[in-house]
Amino acid sequence: MFNRKVVQKALKQTWALDGNPEYGLNRPEDGQSSVTSRLIYDVFGGEILKTRKKEGWYFYNRINGERVDFTGSETNKLSRDYRFGDIPSAPDETYNYFAQEDYSTFYMRFVRAFEEAVGLEKYRPGYTA
Repeated sequence: MFNRKVVQKALKQTWALDGNPEYGLNRPEDGQSSVTSRLIYDVFGGEILKTRKKEGWYFYNRINGERVDFTGSETNKLSRDYRFGDIPSAPDETYNYFAQEDYSTFYMRFVRAFEEAVGLEKYRPGYTA
């Protein structure tokens, strides 16, 4: 199941819980494109794509033929100055930009936030309302 609004809500909650200043919580596009694109790929499939920016590589996804970018540049799509390169990227390439331990924590937090966003937390063992 891929619902853009639900995923965005879960990601915002995950970034807020993360507390890692490296990811720039107020501006998730600063340093989160690699970890976020990998997470979206691992959970929902599709492809990881990249675009060269002056700061380095910027990663995003394509799911069911549609470009999906949750780390801030969705708003930049409207800018004449911003172009997506849609260069295919190997999923393992994203690991060059974050520690595996950080990714595991981010992944688990996202899964929890996603379960809450879609109402699945009540199916966890030991759940009490």
